Amino acid sequence: MGKLRRGQNSRPPAAAAAASLLQSCGRAGDLRRGRALHAHLLLSGAVAASTFLSNHLITMYSHCADTASAVRVFGATPRPNLVSWTTLVAGLTQNSMHRDALAAFAAMRRADVAPTQFALSSASRAAAALAAPLPGAQLHCVGIRLGFDTELFVASNLADMYSKCGLLCEACRVFDQMPHKDAVAWTAMIDGYSKNGNFQAAVLAFRDLKCEGLIGADQHVFCSALSASGGLKDGWLGRSLHCCVIKAGFELETVVTNALLDMYAKSGDLEYASRVVKIDRGGWNVVSGTSLIDGYIEVGRVEEALETYTELRRQGVEPNEFTFSSMIKGCAMQALLEQGTQLHAQVIKTSLISDSFVCSTLVDMYGKCGLISLSIQLFNLIGYQSGIAWNAVINVYAQHGHGWEAIQAFDRMTSSGIRPNHITFVSLLTACSHVGLVDEGLKYFYSMKDEYGIEPKEEHYSCVIDMYGRAGRLDEAEKFISEMPIKPNAHGWCSLLGACRMRGNKELGEIAAQNLMKLEPGNTGIHVSLSGIYASLGQWEDVKAVRKLMRDSRIKKLPGFSWVDANKKTHVFGSEDWSHPQKEQIYKKLEELSERIKEEGYVPDTISLPLNLDDSAKERLLRYHSERIAVAFALISMPATKPIIVKKNLRICADCHSALKFISKVESRDIIVRDNSRFHHFVEGRCSCGDYW
Repeated sequence: MGKLRRGQNSRPPAAAAAASLLQSCGRAGDLRRGRALHAHLLLSGAVAASTFLSNHLITMYSHCADTASAVRVFGATPRPNLVSWTTLVAGLTQNSMHRDALAAFAAMRRADVAPTQFALSSASRAAAALAAPLPGAQLHCVGIRLGFDTELFVASNLADMYSKCGLLCEACRVFDQMPHKDAVAWTAMIDGYSKNGNFQAAVLAFRDLKCEGLIGADQHVFCSALSASGGLKDGWLGRSLHCCVIKAGFELETVVTNALLDMYAKSGDLEYASRVVKIDRGGWNVVSGTSLIDGYIEVGRVEEALETYTELRRQGVEPNEFTFSSMIKGCAMQALLEQGTQLHAQVIKTSLISDSFVCSTLVDMYGKCGLISLSIQLFNLIGYQSGIAWNAVINVYAQHGHGWEAIQAFDRMTSSGIRPNHITFVSLLTACSHVGLVDEGLKYFYSMKDEYGIEPKEEHYSCVIDMYGRAGRLDEAEKFISEMPIKPNAHGWCSLLGACRMRGNKELGEIAAQNLMKLEPGNTGIHVSLSGIYASLGQWEDVKAVRKLMRDSRIKKLPGFSWVDANKKTHVFGSEDWSHPQKEQIYKKLEELSERIKEEGYVPDTISLPLNLDDSAKERLLRYHSERIAVAFALISMPATKPIIVKKNLRICADCHSALKFISKVESRDIIVRDNSRFHHFVEGRCSCGDYW
């Protein structure tokens, strides 16, 4: 081929034809044919002499996801030009090699090559994917110097980068400075607001987008807006967005359908959510199924979540880590040990046991089902113990009354470089409260802000009130409340009222009750606790006055229930409940237990019953409390090798606590009771709480 004269096309026809073939291979993802063509070009010497062909080879390999070959071709290019650098940065970003993309962009700058807006946009997407604000800010500076910062394509990516880094103020500044905004730019902002929890701002941005007339431009806009609506739990807004989706013709798009279902599920409108699943002609998928399951779990409809999970498997859809996490969370909420262990087996079969998040939910589930040893064993098997895993194990220790172990776990967590969050401190303070470690708890409470920069929230203040109350330090609790920067929430006042009932502190108890009534006027426990305080002081006229008020206001005491799982069924019992088919055997067992534990030294705690009755009548009432009936049933129904696990909706009373210690001794059985506050492990006449609860 002769030398080209000035002004002639610098690309020979053969090179242009080869470039066209390489483009075809890249579009088709045909790596085998692309490599064969590359080999032919190498043999002919065309590549070594043509930067133009090298650039097409880099593009082809990038499209075929062979970034190693793309990098090798770039390295072998004798004179890489602006297109070469831009193609390399873009190719690495497209293949999720974000750190390499940023390194290539930095090398481009060191080579004194001024980047195009396309290279800058690709590098910005890489910084966004890494949520790396420092490189992102440096890229922004480069964009300003080159005058690209207001270019639509560049600015959209910069705004997206800042929002993904959690820097919404900077994202808004970039967005506001854009002279023109398209659907991509609006989507970046709506998505940024939504992912950073600023749902109201996301909805307002969507409204502004609609005013711009760009509403039908991109289905991703709807997904972001629906996510914000779900975060707000605003069903009315969600249905309005659903109408917009139908008008825009996106209702049958799988990604939009999944977003719709997730929105309805988070809004608690599960009937609409299940309808959306049926609309999708593609049927079930793992995202839609998981969203529906999660929605059922959030509102406590665990049985329907289990049915949805079964239907998902029937449809041939394999659950992912999010599906399992939601299902295991549901089992933990209701202490469904049998279903939880089945899910554990499926997690092992699907090789998701190595997932830190899934394993953390299993730690939590076994802990909430009373099997603390298995919970700790699983935690120790987690390869990378994330903050979620540490929070789970600290909470397990807290709920089971292992305060010092919770503190040791916290120290190990911080020593390993994991920073605690507000959830960590709720569990840690609860652990200290449950075993009377007041001084240690206060130290950790004040370290939240001083050492970790975490501003205490209502729940942390409530834990401290509970800590003082359980320890009987009511004067200090009152002083702490008066100095709090915020008013106690219902849980804080409830903890104080419970402590006043235990200690017979009438004056402070009445103050707590008055404040609690303002926050939760329908809480029947307020009147019951007040009645208990008056009864402990022998003020029976006041007890009558409280009960009259309850009758006049039609306030009914929340009935106590206990339930136990046996023979693949859940058996529920109320106080003095004789509706069970095995009532005669249960009654006989209770009478037998009553005699045996009295021989061992049990004395009924009739003082704990706030009723003006003689001791024999009180003793009869105490004997037939729901937890004792549940334990008696379990003793006659379950193998002697299995621990008895009883769940209760109210706090266990002092007399039942004493009786169950004796029952565990005379029957030589481990008895675990989960009340509405914590776990009690009764073994050989002792309780894990050390009689401090």
